[in-house]
Amino acid sequence: MKAIKSLSCSAILAAANIAAAAGYQIVEQGASNMGTAVAGAVANANLDATAAFWNPSAVAAMDLKVGETRTDSAVFAILPTLCINVDAAKSSPTLGMAGGSKMHDNCATNSIVPEFYLVHRFTENLYGTLSVTAPWGLESDYEADWIGNMQAMRSYLFTVDVNPSIAYKVNDWLTINGGVSCQFAYCTLSSMMPASAGMPSAYKIDLTGQGWSVGGNVGFTIQYAPDGRFGFQWRSAVEHTLTGNAHINGNTIYKGISADMHMPHTFTFGVYQRLRGCLSQFAVMADYSYTMWSAFDELYVPEMGLRVPENWKDTSRVSVGLHYYPEQIKDLTLRFGVCFDESPVRSATERTARIPCADRLWLSTGIGYTYKNFSIDLSYSYIFVLGNTDISRSETIGGMLPTHLEGSYFAHIHVLGIQLGMKF
Repeated sequence: MKAIKSLSCSAILAAANIAAAAGYQIVEQGASNMGTAVAGAVANANLDATAAFWNPSAVAAMDLKVGETRTDSAVFAILPTLCINVDAAKSSPTLGMAGGSKMHDNCATNSIVPEFYLVHRFTENLYGTLSVTAPWGLESDYEADWIGNMQAMRSYLFTVDVNPSIAYKVNDWLTINGGVSCQFAYCTLSSMMPASAGMPSAYKIDLTGQGWSVGGNVGFTIQYAPDGRFGFQWRSAVEHTLTGNAHINGNTIYKGISADMHMPHTFTFGVYQRLRGCLSQFAVMADYSYTMWSAFDELYVPEMGLRVPENWKDTSRVSVGLHYYPEQIKDLTLRFGVCFDESPVRSATERTARIPCADRLWLSTGIGYTYKNFSIDLSYSYIFVLGNTDISRSETIGGMLPTHLEGSYFAHIHVLGIQLGMKF
């Protein structure tokens, strides 16, 4: 039972190795923001309701009268490619004992991510916001006959975060906010195990768990000029205890298993500045985000004699963006952005088949148009990995089988978004 519990923890933390952001984070909150690779999101560069997630205090910059409400709904299609080529000569001979022989595989799966945002102005100084998003997750799925099937097959993490917040305008230049995140998480992990004394043939083990937990967010926005503002938000870690079942070949063998799950703290700073004079058709923006991934240090399965170090590091994400507001077409915005997203994985020896994460570069563009009280935004991002994508991973399976996986990954991601907004 204890071994199963520990393995369930590994399922949760490893599930989203193809998330569009580094680690298992999803930052596609708002198609308007993705047009600039999320640069300016925390300063609400687009003056829409997506600030309910990024920084509710930034809603004070919106043109919203007392009693009015703004909603934005978005959906993203995340289309990844994540391929591994295994170096058979350098990999352990125990790989393949569970029936796997395929030396290359594409474990990526396409995903749809919907989201919803709302802002309401109660008084001259008081706002209420709500965001419903999926800040962590996505899926990977190796074929059953790939040679590393004892280290990883299917991993899946799904989250829903419901985040109401209050923003208060202290004076003409300072707005503050605070909120609570009610977060649901569901995960599943599957892998193959070789034949043993109790199992005459290779078998599949699946672990599932789910649960609710609570976190928080605080932030502020400084309107330092009529055409410029600075924003900050801290989103707390969310500590889950998931409960579920373990299955072998589809049959439940343990009920009521549980595992702890850690979603890390994030700190985000951002600035938006509309240019002046002959450059007044342009605005520039930038964001910096710090994620405390170092909380994920190891997986430990004592009964199986397995201690798997992860040793993740805290990471930075830096993005810059540009808006162009053409004089010829009123209420049209053209967006461009670039982002460097640092991986929490330190080296090839600490990269796993479940989390083959590497540094990423985003190239983004988008368009937005407003007509009366309605708006539409479209975005496209191309994300590709940078630097080292090798894997040189040794693990012990079942407390007795040493395995070593040697190879390299190739990855890129297409992200398409659409967002509809309405004020009433």
